[in-house]
Amino acid sequence: MTINITSGKSVGVVRTLGGELISYKNDGIEYVWQIDPMHWEGQAKILFPVCCSPKDGKMAHDGVEYPMVKHGFLHKREFEPILMSKSKVILEQRESEETLKMFPFCFSFKTEHTVTDNGFSTRFIIKNLDKNEMTFCVGGHPGFNCPLREEDGGFEDYSIYFDDAEGCTVSVCNKDGYMDASVPKLDRLKGTNELPLLYSDFDNDALVIENLPQKSARLISRKTGKGFRFTFNGFDVLGVWTPPKKNSPLVCFEPWNGLPADVSETTDAKSKKYAKTIAPDEEYVVEYSVELIK
Repeated sequence: MTINITSGKSVGVVRTLGGELISYKNDGIEYVWQIDPMHWEGQAKILFPVCCSPKDGKMAHDGVEYPMVKHGFLHKREFEPILMSKSKVILEQRESEETLKMFPFCFSFKTEHTVTDNGFSTRFIIKNLDKNEMTFCVGGHPGFNCPLREEDGGFEDYSIYFDDAEGCTVSVCNKDGYMDASVPKLDRLKGTNELPLLYSDFDNDALVIENLPQKSARLISRKTGKGFRFTFNGFDVLGVWTPPKKNSPLVCFEPWNGLPADVSETTDAKSKKYAKTIAPDEEYVVEYSVELIK
């Protein structure tokens, strides 16, 4: 099922399968990537309880290993609408017999999508309904058209601008999608806050940007100065991705709590960098948002 939400000239479409915002148009311009199997069949996946590839396809809790698929299981399951208004929708997913085989906890995962006159926001509200502590990773994987307009040029006519990139690091995943210290880091942000988009930087997989002083980035066409600001409150890391070696007209901004598996790590969930642990009845809330720059 799909649900439309509107505000002024903004129109969003939310799909209950996966709980994703699959379209956002403003003044008739589509910002969210629309599926093209030649490039990428995703749109805005919700990542839980793992971000990207788990080590050896497994995650361990209290010494017991459980099978886990890439990006987790939420994006393949139906969410239940629990609030629908003109500009906002809240969907929820709970544990099931199927999820308990992979993630041995009772939980509530709510996703809240809101459109405004000049953008949209997506919020994740995770509650531990289990009797034990719950350890997880959580993230977003929204894809955006790049370029957004014909006059904006092409993919490589865009740059990502940070308010402050001092002290951050830009790692490159290896060709298996794992973190790997043997892969040289990019030095493009040394002495600058601008990261020009270059297809060659993504020949392996995603770029992983850590230690950003401010959780905000702007995707801007250098030809027109148009684009949007992406803010990711509560997240530790920003991944940036486009399909390797496809010259695709899309870029994903991926806010994460948790990293792709490291070649040197174990399958233990609590050992994963940036993983979160919450007590019974505790909630954890994160949010990302888009503000248009016209």
